[in-house]
Amino acid sequence: MSKFTMAEGAGSFVFHDDGAVPSPRSIRISSFCARSSHRHTRIIVAMHGVDRAAEEFRDLLAPQAERNGQIVLVPEFDPDQFPGVHAYNFGGVRLPPPDNTVLPRDHWNFGVIDRLFHHVRHAIGSSRDTFGLFGNSAGAQFVLRYLALNEAASVDLAVAANCGCYMLPNLTKDYPVGMGGIGLDEGHLRRYLARPLVILLGAADNDPDAPDLPRWDEAMAQGPHRLARGLWHFEHCKELAGRLSGTLGWKLEIAPGAGHVDQQIYDQGAIILNG
Repeated sequence: MSKFTMAEGAGSFVFHDDGAVPSPRSIRISSFCARSSHRHTRIIVAMHGVDRAAEEFRDLLAPQAERNGQIVLVPEFDPDQFPGVHAYNFGGVRLPPPDNTVLPRDHWNFGVIDRLFHHVRHAIGSSRDTFGLFGNSAGAQFVLRYLALNEAASVDLAVAANCGCYMLPNLTKDYPVGMGGIGLDEGHLRRYLARPLVILLGAADNDPDAPDLPRWDEAMAQGPHRLARGLWHFEHCKELAGRLSGTLGWKLEIAPGAGHVDQQIYDQGAIILNG
């Protein structure tokens, strides 16, 4: 593989994902490289929101990444290649209604994250074997599902911020509401709940009338707004881990005064992932 130099500051490049199934595809990556970066620099893969605005999301993460000395990679899941919530938020696991067909595992869209990380680490000569994973809102939905449905062996810590609706670690409810119907068992539930994960919530992300708040029945059952849903889900999963005789590897952090789209959330996420 030919090496490339990641320029300091904000930039972008095209990642040719030859491992994608059923056919290779090209994805634009918005990147940020701190001036102090070296071969041991921490790498973070960050998942943008429902607006698919990868470049703007990178710019929000850049100030703290510069202070921390981090590399940030934001893959753009453009709506032409990844249409709708089923292809992005839900990872392309099954086709949208009314079809609902479960696709073969190698067709799921989560694998691009691992392939991107390994491509970059080899290309820049990084000594890092693992990376941090961050997502806000729709990106948080992707992060949680990635952790639940994949080995995720290269992720050492993840942050899911301000998720609008949470997938239930429940095998009796079909995916994407739960984790049923896609070949998983209780071992997968225990592994998911043991992941090193921080649920990050904005204390002011509490508007029940937010225009982009999910309002389907399963979402409303979790609470009237994102803050309430995050608090409920964390407690639910803590209790579930106990019932399964497993370990909850999750932590809960609340950003005082922070709303849904808030610089404090992005800064706090980058600080959490600076391990």
